[in-house]
Amino acid sequence: MRRMAHWQALMRPVVSAFCLVLVLVPAAVGQQAVEVLTLRDQPQPVATGGGFVLAGEKVSGRLVSLTKAGVTVEGKEGRFPLVPTGQVLDIRFPLTERVSKPAKPVAAWVRMVDGSRIGCRAVVATPRQVKLQTQHLGEMAVPAARISAVRFGKAERGVVDSWRDLLVREIKRDRLVILKGKTLDYLDGVVGEINDKQVNFLLDGDEIPVPLERVYGIIFFRKATSQAVSPKVCQAALRGGDTFGLTAVSVEGKTCQGVLAGGAKVSLPVAQLERLDFAASRIIYLSAMTPRDVEHVPYFDVTWKYRRDRNLDGGPLKVGGQRFARGLALHSKTRLVYSLAARHRRFQAWMGIDALVGRRGNVHVVISADGKTLLETDVKGTDKPRLVDLDVTGRRQLQILVDFGGDLDIADHLDLAEARLIR
Repeated sequence: MRRMAHWQALMRPVVSAFCLVLVLVPAAVGQQAVEVLTLRDQPQPVATGGGFVLAGEKVSGRLVSLTKAGVTVEGKEGRFPLVPTGQVLDIRFPLTERVSKPAKPVAAWVRMVDGSRIGCRAVVATPRQVKLQTQHLGEMAVPAARISAVRFGKAERGVVDSWRDLLVREIKRDRLVILKGKTLDYLDGVVGEINDKQVNFLLDGDEIPVPLERVYGIIFFRKATSQAVSPKVCQAALRGGDTFGLTAVSVEGKTCQGVLAGGAKVSLPVAQLERLDFAASRIIYLSAMTPRDVEHVPYFDVTWKYRRDRNLDGGPLKVGGQRFARGLALHSKTRLVYSLAARHRRFQAWMGIDALVGRRGNVHVVISADGKTLLETDVKGTDKPRLVDLDVTGRRQLQILVDFGGDLDIADHLDLAEARLIR
């Protein structure tokens, strides 16, 4: 009996470990935890890592598959009905396990003309072709005309802000950017070959080999072209900071496969995905559009210009205690007119007085399309935020008027959070 008891005592940890393995096997099948934001049902504010967004039904669980037809997710009670691709707004991949850091750090960040941003271990270029040894997408060879900029320097505070400012400036030649202390300086000329040691730079007819360690970045002069490209179905964001558009995407098991805008096929582990944003193919935010007409009539002598993605005081948009990353902020009396060109179905926004002014504020809002009033209402600081959801099918012009209310123009800080047009 003593031998039996001793044997059982020895076996107990082994049996426990064996049972533990049996319990963990289903979770190791390879299904990734996801949150799918959809356009189903009436939209409401939904919390995300970057603030609140307007979305319909949220489906959470384990990702079974993503195909051209839609997304299949399995929850605790079984599989949810297929979410058709046309109703998918965003797929987010919560971090459920530690992702190992790459063995070799990023040596350069490459920006494409389509806005994609890809981390690379090495960049070798000729005037016609650029070869990229990317951090997550393998080796790629792309036409030089598709590259808009390369940053070799670190994203240090202050310096990287100056770099971003240079990126949006108009140029007529290639720009070689040099870091001098904590300040960026630049020369305009023609960039030749790039290798792991130097950048060949043509300046006033003389070719100068510039050591790579002195180069903070390169901004290429690119002429605007009307070359047709395949439309993106989504924008992929990786945990390491890469972002790029995909014209096709699918997920099966632990692997995500896609096609870049230039036609290159990519494959990467699902664990590296942070999100797949389908909104760009279905939604355009008014904060990303330029109004055709802007008019502001101050009540007194103080002028309040409308703001995009910030409140009127420059802080984050906050409606009803919820912070939003996108939207418009308008003060009475302001009128904005946008061209729609009959390409959209609905206009949506989460409307209310900005939380910064408390319970004050009183405005009269009129939203119309092609001269027809779609919404006319008063909005006060004491009101709860409300959803604006208007049919603009076939309309060619949208007008938003924020007029004076019943209390002069005191604290008339109206937010149209997530103001957007849906195709």
